[in-house]
Amino acid sequence: MGVLIKAAYAAPAVGLAALGLPLLIYLPDYYATVVGLPLGLVGMAFLVARLADIAIDPMVGVLIDRTRSRYGRFRLWLALGTPLLMLSVHGLFMPPSGAGFSYLAVCLAGTYAAWSLCFVSHLGWGGTLSRDYGGRNAIFAWCQVLFLVGGLAVTALPLLPPLRIAPQATLPAMGWFVLTSFPLGVAAALLLVPERDGGPRPMPAWRDYGRLLGQGAVARLLAADFLSSTAVYAAGGVFFFYYGTFHGLDRMRTAALLFAVKAGAMVGAPVWGWLGNRLEKHRAMALGFSGMALMCLVVHLLPWSGLTAGLIILGLFGTFLSADPVLVRSMMADLGDERRLTTGIDHMGTLAALLSVSDKLAAAIGPALALTALSMAGFDTPAPAPQQSGIALLTLGAAAIWIPMALNITAAALVWMHRLPADRRRAMGPDLTPLPGDGR
Repeated sequence: MGVLIKAAYAAPAVGLAALGLPLLIYLPDYYATVVGLPLGLVGMAFLVARLADIAIDPMVGVLIDRTRSRYGRFRLWLALGTPLLMLSVHGLFMPPSGAGFSYLAVCLAGTYAAWSLCFVSHLGWGGTLSRDYGGRNAIFAWCQVLFLVGGLAVTALPLLPPLRIAPQATLPAMGWFVLTSFPLGVAAALLLVPERDGGPRPMPAWRDYGRLLGQGAVARLLAADFLSSTAVYAAGGVFFFYYGTFHGLDRMRTAALLFAVKAGAMVGAPVWGWLGNRLEKHRAMALGFSGMALMCLVVHLLPWSGLTAGLIILGLFGTFLSADPVLVRSMMADLGDERRLTTGIDHMGTLAALLSVSDKLAAAIGPALALTALSMAGFDTPAPAPQQSGIALLTLGAAAIWIPMALNITAAALVWMHRLPADRRRAMGPDLTPLPGDGR
């Protein structure tokens, strides 16, 4: 598979990243400070919208797996979901004056529902582009690199001089970036990347989905992904609060740290793809989760002050963040092949949906619990650290450092038990030999 095809497939990830970062970090802050909603209501809006949306992902996965179309199953639903996502993004990022809790919750629900169509179809499509153990790592590494390009671009927007002068214009600028980059990326993928037809497929029976969830390897991988993602989202939801309070950084310097995290993750993406081939995917993933736990300690306990030291430490932390998106997705696609060979049923769309559910549950629970806990502890957003209560500081440290560290250690233990290494996967049958053009 050529570089152009991999890049074209990964192109929609630029817009998805540009959307995901504001949803995690900038939107809660914007609706709390610029729109003026109470912090607790903002966290609750994200929780309600995410929970209402989570049921959609399995439905999307089932719909994709049961689709029979001359345009392909994944490409068709990606094309249909794109205009729906753009409409929702416009409403969410350009709220009218007086927007309240209901407006935020509805716009979030619409955005997440359309995201389901696009994300699940795009992720499942990637799982079918190669049947080579290492080739899949390369595909998802490309996807992660371009995802981080989008993240870096949207992170850099607040650093531009016009937005420094008018920070309230930052979120609408991010919205316009999404509205431009995502449709262009989808167009490139649809025009340049074929969807491989695996031949006639039996229609999955409803009982097959229950059996899929009962498969131990799938359940362990989903649990590990959920725990680590919850750690990332919880820490991300209090990112500005933590670095402003414990390290005394203003918003501009904290935004620079966020940029360093994304830059480090971009460097790490091809590294984890390579390590997945050299160490086996599950060993490399356990190393990645353990590294994130260790970096939590480094960030919090290593004495450092000033922006330069922070950029180096956060950049190193970022390199570990790419392990999950590259390796867990590749491992889940391998499990999809195993399932197809042992049962005759192709569940690639459903497995992609389950990963999306895991991510959305983590994104709902992590920030909501972190923000709600801060509110209950009496954390005062404008007040400097000396004016915060002891319980507020303890809660902030737990949400940003200690709980994420424990969750990543648990995820490392779970993924270490994964039992589909390269030699077993290649021995499963001739159906898993590389397709023409496959490669690393």
